Amino acid sequence: MSDPYPQRPAAHRLEEASRRFFLQCLPENWTCEHPPNDYGVDLRIDIFEGDDATGLELLVQLKAAERSAEGDTESVVLRRATYNLLRDKLQIVMLVKYSRSENEGYWLLLSDAPRPRLDRDSITVPIPKKNRLSQIDWERIKLHVRDVTDTKLAALRRLRIQAAEPPI
Repeated sequence: MSDPYPQRPAAHRLEEASRRFFLQCLPENWTCEHPPNDYGVDLRIDIFEGDDATGLELLVQLKAAERSAEGDTESVVLRRATYNLLRDKLQIVMLVKYSRSENEGYWLLLSDAPRPRLDRDSITVPIPKKNRLSQIDWERIKLHVRDVTDTKLAALRRLRIQAAEPPI
């Protein structure tokens, strides 16, 4: 009999497979970091244009399952606290559900998800299977991130200017 060693649970292997699939779908010049403390953000993506950094970020909540759901949607279940945290981030948040049986991921921007009911501790977010991560238009995502980021930064600048103005 041999000495025992730690084992790698199936959940860890599934999580790693989902992360590898996501990275495979990203544009090669974008960078991806896995934050050390997971409070709802599994991946932080820095968006580049060619070799140039843009300052634009995309946050990803990545879920995985062994088998794909029946029908035209996948589902991601989020605790209401996690939803609230992600909703309040200044960056755009993308929800991704990976299916190992199909070796495919499905995505939805959090802004397109329904709001959780106040009397519930969690929310089930349907993700259309037509939103295949392997076919995503990253340029469209980049433009959306830029538009939202520019709008939020403009609002912050207006607030700073208003705060600096002397009272009338």
